[in-house]
Amino acid sequence: MDNALGEKPAPFGAPETTATPGEAGGYFESGRPRLGGLQEPVRFSDLQAEVINAVADTIIPPHPAWPTASELDLVTFVGRYTTPSGYRNKHFPFATEDELKAGLDRLGQGFVDGSAADRTAAIGELEEAEDPLFEQLRALVYYGYYSRPVVTLAINRNLPAGRDYHGPPLPYGYLQTTEPWDEELLTQAQENGSYLETDEVVRVDLSQLSWTK
Repeated sequence: MDNALGEKPAPFGAPETTATPGEAGGYFESGRPRLGGLQEPVRFSDLQAEVINAVADTIIPPHPAWPTASELDLVTFVGRYTTPSGYRNKHFPFATEDELKAGLDRLGQGFVDGSAADRTAAIGELEEAEDPLFEQLRALVYYGYYSRPVVTLAINRNLPAGRDYHGPPLPYGYLQTTEPWDEELLTQAQENGSYLETDEVVRVDLSQLSWTK
């Protein structure tokens, strides 16, 4: 998300003038990520999908008053925000197809069949080991879950402070209300601007000032 204000977003999650899949040299997207993720999400095997759902229900345990994470099609959401094989990714949470699938396979059927305590322990081990898979899965599960309208309704219903919650703000923050930079003034600031190092900053003595009404 380091693009300049007003830069044209990447079209529909497809690469612009980047490398062919499998070849080095190009970013997967040259602009901002497409809203909603990839038009064609990365596909997972049946077991990998089961692992994703099991991870979702471990990170966000089922509760009768809240939607169950594994029932919200987070598998498709994860696929839409995973960088396909052959491209270098540049957007958080930096999940790439090959590495993510390898991590899901590593958890495997044992994780799916494990008890809630076993699954929690397995996720805790990933966190303690600072495995990138943990941060990727945690981010994808949280973002996927809380992006669902049914979860927004549950927040309205279950939380006193969430009565007027209406979901995420504008997709790209406040760009629609932020005035563009004045390039001439910006150039002047770059040429004539100055600053003090932190160690050079001194407190102003105000003790001699007199105040009048």
